[in-house]
Amino acid sequence: MAMEFEPKLYNPAAQPEEWLIEHFVVRTKVFAQLFDAIKSGDMRHPEQHYLIQGQRGMGKTTLLLRLKYEIERTPELKDWLVPVFFNEESYDLTSLSNLWEKLLKYFDSNFPDGGDYYKATDKFIGTNDYEQRCFKLVIDALHKHHKKLIILFDNFGELFLDNLNERDSHRFREILMNCVDLRIVAASAVVLESHNDYSEPFFDFFRVINLEGLSKEETLDLIKKLQEKSARQVDIAANKARIETLAILTGGVIRTIIMLYEILLNDNDGSALKDLESILDKVTPLYKHRMEDLKPQQRRIMDVIAKNWDAVSVKEIAENIRENGNPLASKIVSAQLQELEKNNLIEKIKTSTKNNFYIVKERFFNIWYLMRHGDATSQCKVKWLTRFLEMWYGDDNYGMDGFIQEYINKLQAGNFISSSAISITNALLSSSQTSPVNQALLIDATATIVSEPEARYLPQIKQSEIDEINHQFDLQNYKSVIDLIENTTPKTVALISTLGASYFLIDDYSKAIYYLSHVKHIKENEFLSYCLGQAYFYSNEIDKALEYLLCALPEYLYLSAPVLGDIYKRLGDNDTSEKYFNYPLDGNNIEEYTKLFQYYLSLENIDETIYVLKKVEKLSNNNTFIQIFLGLVYWQKSDMEFCEKYLNQALANISKMKPRKAYKTIETRLKMMLMGVYFNKAKNKKKAIEYLNEIISLNGSESFEPPIASILLWNNDIERAIMTMHSYLERTKLPEIETSLSIINKFLMVLSSKKQYHSSLKIFNNNSHLKEMFKPTYYALMYLLKDEYPDEYIKMGKELEEPVQDILRRIEQYAVDYA
Repeated sequence: MAMEFEPKLYNPAAQPEEWLIEHFVVRTKVFAQLFDAIKSGDMRHPEQHYLIQGQRGMGKTTLLLRLKYEIERTPELKDWLVPVFFNEESYDLTSLSNLWEKLLKYFDSNFPDGGDYYKATDKFIGTNDYEQRCFKLVIDALHKHHKKLIILFDNFGELFLDNLNERDSHRFREILMNCVDLRIVAASAVVLESHNDYSEPFFDFFRVINLEGLSKEETLDLIKKLQEKSARQVDIAANKARIETLAILTGGVIRTIIMLYEILLNDNDGSALKDLESILDKVTPLYKHRMEDLKPQQRRIMDVIAKNWDAVSVKEIAENIRENGNPLASKIVSAQLQELEKNNLIEKIKTSTKNNFYIVKERFFNIWYLMRHGDATSQCKVKWLTRFLEMWYGDDNYGMDGFIQEYINKLQAGNFISSSAISITNALLSSSQTSPVNQALLIDATATIVSEPEARYLPQIKQSEIDEINHQFDLQNYKSVIDLIENTTPKTVALISTLGASYFLIDDYSKAIYYLSHVKHIKENEFLSYCLGQAYFYSNEIDKALEYLLCALPEYLYLSAPVLGDIYKRLGDNDTSEKYFNYPLDGNNIEEYTKLFQYYLSLENIDETIYVLKKVEKLSNNNTFIQIFLGLVYWQKSDMEFCEKYLNQALANISKMKPRKAYKTIETRLKMMLMGVYFNKAKNKKKAIEYLNEIISLNGSESFEPPIASILLWNNDIERAIMTMHSYLERTKLPEIETSLSIINKFLMVLSSKKQYHSSLKIFNNNSHLKEMFKPTYYALMYLLKDEYPDEYIKMGKELEEPVQDILRRIEQYAVDYA
């Protein structure tokens, strides 16, 4: 039986030893380095001690445990080397004598003659040399059993070293320098002040190993390994862009990535931003305490740094914090920054001057702060970055819903008297936690057990509201219908039916399924059955699609025929498939074939798409719209010969249609497609410019400025290209710009590939929102301008290093492609 994955996110020691070893797939190089050092050292002389540093969640504890298990499994080590693991919650280690006491207790439990080592300390309680005598007991016990000791010490800085007084610190250093029986491999989430200050006892004493976040590739490898023996699986290929995006945004923190994996298991159809928000909910208790544990001034400083996102100077921090109407003194800010840096909360970035920059070290903590405590502008920084990276890389469970379902079941079973049911239903309907579907189910279930006079005590909807909803539906204003119903309280089954149908008609299939699947007796309504069946089909739930589409016949035969033909083909029933495919086509079917085409593209099932579309084209007597779809699907296949063939056939048909004016928009769009073919795929400058001029002659340039600017840039008409893009950005509102993100980003990169760095920078400076929308592209530009702006590029967080390098490589390639 496949073993379910149940990670212990905050206590790896609770994982079974076999499981931890099997799933130890990252930090393998560090593990090999440390284990080789341990294995090669016979401890006849004092050995090198190690300190593993890294922020919380980076895998330090797991690494120490993996070393412990490997020592215990290695024959040439286990007979003489005793690995003792002290976890990060060893709160009793407040002095050097406490350390020796803890080891003596360990010997009592693990040495064959144990039981008396710790008790022996009773003889010298209260003596001035208590610690020295305890230490001697430890060494004597080791010698008696011919053992050496290696302490794998988690949270070494905060819970032990920082608590030692000056005398204990010097004594401990002396022991580690001279004792051949004791070795330390420690881990710390804070930077050891005593290791970096030459005046401190442990200055430059440990060999430090810094753990960095996982790369995109390491994250993918981790998730592959985690699910090897899991009953539930994540489609890694389908979710690659989401995983890579979150690997970057989480800074490669292993603990957070495992949270991501759990979310992917539970929701295999979300966007990276949705996943991000789910993870943020999980880490809120941890991060909330992290902020609350800071001193008041430190909290204010963290607030300024986090909300800025990019690195910020001491002067900028001081200017944003006032005490009694005056800016906070820079020397106070500097002192607090040192403490925050020591605790691994912020990172100092050295500049070309003496004025350093500071940035939140754990980028995911910064994201959490912005999303939970930032204003709308601050939150947008994270949202835009997430969208950019997606574009770039392509019984708490019971809750209110569970209670309502149980209540409805009792109503249907007749277990409530009507007066009580009305009271409870009204209370639930007034709750903000009751979903629209549950509102409808509550009213429907309650109405079945109350008398007609009692029903008047249930909330009523005004007839005028229902009339307006029906009127807007008849006008095909489906978004207005949705707005009206969502603002109508309470919902009824009839309203839920209309809401589900409206979502289907605007192609929001998941919401259509959500609402329509709750409608009782839906199979008795051919229209609603058609909507639900089609929604299931586009969501790739084929069995359910067939079930409901058959209920839509014969009323919706023409609209359902192409989809039914496809379903039966997949089921291997070719005769029935041919029957549906051969139903005569008319204009009413084009919309359905459009959806069928979009469905196949969403699955990236190109060969199957071509088969269906060619079949339809033949049956429809070379239908122009089907030719357009064929051209686009060959684009997807990077087959430019057939792409051009079908798009040009469609263009020729459109140009013959009467009246031509009515098809002007379609003709323009076709020429835009062909221009895109020659620009993006075929790299045919002459043809691209030919179609560009035809588009401008048909419509002028204003409606198609981003692609026109790109073609002009490719033709080295740089001044005109920049003016065209400037014009578009100046007069276009943000929501419309969002629809052209990819082409604007490419324009900026091609502009940089032509060494037009200052022109690209001017576009960013004149349109400040673009810096947030295309932050990695902006920092790639600042890297290219680093000699002129040496301190701008270094403000970038580490989470952007990989995408920025990817963009720089793309710019180099564009210099060749679009010369």
